[in-house]
Amino acid sequence: MASIISFLLISSLLLVCFPSFHARNTSDYHFYLRRACNDTPHRNLCTRSLAPFSHNTPTGSPREWAHLAVTVAMSEYRRISIYLVKKHQGSPAFTDCTECMRDATVQLQSSEYELKNFDRTKFELQMNDIETWVSAALTDANTCIDGLMYYKGDQVGAVKHRVLKAAHLCSNALAFVNKLASSKSTN
Repeated sequence: MASIISFLLISSLLLVCFPSFHARNTSDYHFYLRRACNDTPHRNLCTRSLAPFSHNTPTGSPREWAHLAVTVAMSEYRRISIYLVKKHQGSPAFTDCTECMRDATVQLQSSEYELKNFDRTKFELQMNDIETWVSAALTDANTCIDGLMYYKGDQVGAVKHRVLKAAHLCSNALAFVNKLASSKSTN
């Protein structure tokens, strides 16, 4: 009984003397996340999409933020690509869109790989490649949406909405990539 009381007393004392470290860190992460997303075109989406992963991201690393944003965009493109293949394979309305999303997924995978395996000696070359691939992925999403504008229906509307969200994620990723390129820092 005495050991339980001692444990409770010590635990209470620690909680009073040292406010929740986790809560303080969580608030720090959210501060850095909001600050990082401030320079993106879709700030709210940026914050919502990166928040689940921001605790793994160093607070001031442009490369880590770019890597995270590209990875999140790539995952969304991949989900859409898989969805289109499963649900709309062979449908004339979605054939070009499916190809665009597949191509974009590959481009974002290449970008993600380069960001993960960054080499200081190849900074400019890698950044040029990454900027080109992320821009091309964004163009692919826009091409998909443009190709669907002559089609009507709930399914087309749902796909347009999903692709537009992916395009916004990619646009945010491009903002992070451009910030990394201008920082000339491999951190």
